[in-house]
Parts: sequence; C-alpha cells; structure tokens
Amino acid sequence: MKKLIAAITMAMALGACTPELQLQTEPAYSPAWCQAAKAFPRSGTYLYAVAQCHQRGVAGFPQEENVIVYYLTESARWGNTEAGAALASRGMPIPDDDLRREAADRRESERNRQALIQALNPPRPAPRPQTTAPAVRPAVVQPPRPANVNTSTFQRENRSTSTKRNCVNNVCRIETTTCIDGRCTTTVTNQ
Repeated sequence: MKKLIAAITMAMALGACTPELQLQTEPAYSPAWCQAAKAFPRSGTYLYAVAQCHQRGVAGFPQEENVIVYYLTESARWGNTEAGAALASRGMPIPDDDLRREAADRRESERNRQALIQALNPPRPAPRPQTTAPAVRPAVVQPPRPANVNTSTFQRENRSTSTKRNCVNNVCRIETTTCIDGRCTTTVTNQ
C-alpha cells in the first residue's frame, strides 16, 4: 500500500511539471523539451523550435514538410526572423508579422485604456485637516499685585471658522464650522 501511495505521489509530481520548467531542465530538442515548446502557441521563438523538432525528426514529431512549413509560417507571423529565413530558403513566401503587430496593438490599446481610466478617475486628494480647537497659548506670568487693589480680568475669546463645499450626485452643500473657545458648531447650507 505504501509503495502504491509513493508511486501515485511521484506520478503526480512528474505530471505537475510545467512547460516552463521542462524547457529549463530538459535537454534541447529532446521529446519532452519539444512538447514543452509546443505549449506556447503565441511565441515565434517556440513555434520555430517546434518546426525544428519536426525537421530533426524528434520522437513524436514526424518529418512532414507541410507540418514544418506550418510551424515556420506561424513563427514568422509572430515576428521570428529565423523562421522567415527558413521559409525563404525553401522558396516559400515570407508572411507578414501580422500576429505580432496585432498583439502589440492590443497591448498598446490596453495601456491607452488604463491611462484613460486613470485620467477620468484621478486620485482623490487627501482631506485637509479640520481645525477643531484653538492652539493652546503658553501661560502668561502676571506680576505680583498689591493686596488692596480691585482688578478685573478680561480674556478675549478664541474664534475660528472653516468652510467646506461638499457635492454628492450633483447636490452641493456648504458646511461651515465655527469654533469659539474650543466649542464647535457646524451649519449646513444647501445650494
């Protein structure tokens, strides 16, 4: 039973090998390497490698001229110049690299779309801090007073006012906050 579990685990581990990993670890133009290259149908470099696998007669890749020309043509359409040269040496017309340009156009279109989204939705500025209480003033040291003199103390009130315009769904209001000696009140006026 333990051997069966070990065999299943090993098979799962080998089956989980990704094409990228196979391309890095397998010898070039081995059957496993060629299968891994075939997993990238949108790469001119790997399509050219698959054509080379067919041309070399790697196991599982028959040496059929029409299959080789197909992979060379697709590779050239993705912009691979070696594939274009191979087609020219066979007397075949070199196709335009339309697939590469279409992919580049799609990437450029997506970049433009993202830039437009950014322009239409600029980041909101950070809210300005509200003044809620006046700053604390340092204590003033009074000179000593004579004992019999009647004095009265008058302290000026600390007052601050801030106004903010707030619009939601094209409905705007003006919020005015007034603070007097640390006590704040807010009034809202609709526009």
